[in-house]
Amino acid sequence: MLRIPALCALFALAPLAPLASALELKPLAIYHSGFPAGTEIVSVQGSSMRVAVSNSEQGLVDLLKLDPGAGLQRIARHQLLKKAEGEITSVAFHPTLDLFAVCVRDRDGLKNGRVELRAASDGKLLNSLTVGVWPDSLAFSPNGDFLVVANEGEGYVRDGADFRSGEGSISLIDLRQGVAQASHRLIGLPDLAGVAGATQAEDKRLLEREIDGEELKIPFGTSPAHLEPEYVVFSPDGSRAYVSLQENNAIAVVDVLKGTLDKVFGLGAVRHAADLSDDGHYAPNAELFALREPDALAVSADGLYVVTADEGDSDPKAGKTKAGLPSGGGRTVSVFDAMSGQLLGDTGSQLDDKAAEAGVYPDQRSPNKGSEPEGVVSFDAFGKRLAVATLERADALALIDLDQPQTPKVLQVIAADQGAGQGELAPEGLAHVEQAGRHFLVSGLEKSGNVVLFELLE
Repeated sequence: MLRIPALCALFALAPLAPLASALELKPLAIYHSGFPAGTEIVSVQGSSMRVAVSNSEQGLVDLLKLDPGAGLQRIARHQLLKKAEGEITSVAFHPTLDLFAVCVRDRDGLKNGRVELRAASDGKLLNSLTVGVWPDSLAFSPNGDFLVVANEGEGYVRDGADFRSGEGSISLIDLRQGVAQASHRLIGLPDLAGVAGATQAEDKRLLEREIDGEELKIPFGTSPAHLEPEYVVFSPDGSRAYVSLQENNAIAVVDVLKGTLDKVFGLGAVRHAADLSDDGHYAPNAELFALREPDALAVSADGLYVVTADEGDSDPKAGKTKAGLPSGGGRTVSVFDAMSGQLLGDTGSQLDDKAAEAGVYPDQRSPNKGSEPEGVVSFDAFGKRLAVATLERADALALIDLDQPQTPKVLQVIAADQGAGQGELAPEGLAHVEQAGRHFLVSGLEKSGNVVLFELLE
């Protein structure tokens, strides 16, 4: 299970040039689950330094102990589902209790899913609540009183010559009366027609969806049936929850105490230099015009900024976009004012630039979405405001300085494991935890079945 190889054996990469900031991510350990894939989402309980890892393919959750000296050690394995019983799509550790929550989507993509609340020590089911269609992400509020769920409603079925999908929604679970008495409220989403910066009908977007075993491209619009909540993060004070609407290029903001939708703001498009050709080398000599379409979100430690990992999830791809129309995926990390939704700045071409410098840029993905930033966390460390993002197709992590939110600076890109930037590791879930002034990053490598542990060093 646990291996802590020497650093020189772990990464066969040339050392990066010294950083002006002197901050860098260093690998500490790798946890091997024993399965070839599926280790997707990670969640850390800072009070106990335990890590929950969901395995979507196996229907289980592993609990690990994060020990800075010993690495990641498995302390429990909870088998929650059999293959035919649905799919675990996300896991979240309660901030203080011996409790974790999982999203479970139904086998029928148009039926409601559920959230299971389980004891971390033995996996015992404590409560199960029906939520919206296709729950895909969930998060506890900082004090543990609430749980917010992004119900993606991603599944499509044929409806005559057309297609039908479940409505995207947001679930708010109130835990203030205890786990057994937890209550659920479903928060519907509005039509996004006319929302500035969000995907509109005239953008002519397509989604790749599997229907009856066939990969099809489905046109979509702005109605709730076409809205797909993806990821949840709370403000530091727990008063607001931010939910990415990835395919719709927007963020929904929930007023947690009122249990209502406060606003939805669009995220607009990026324009920056990029490599759009699969020709075996990195040459950012074209302009990328693309909708951001973020997967994960983060909120800065002071609550002032929302940070987005602009992965992309719609067609047309960059290499096949007609002039004047945006492609999907900004290939950026962007910073927005948390209250107004105003764009402050983004990383431009830096993620791909640094990935190329590190020898992990996935050139075969150039006509598509490049390195594909997927997960992101934000925190303060060593007197600086920082972010770390996972680059799914570059098999890497990126360290980003956010001290100047108008001009975020990518300090480092480092391989997540012994990948070569071909997407065979697929770092996805990402969590940050601080202990005694030390800062640790944990990431699930979905396609390798492993979990990696890094430390941020000054």
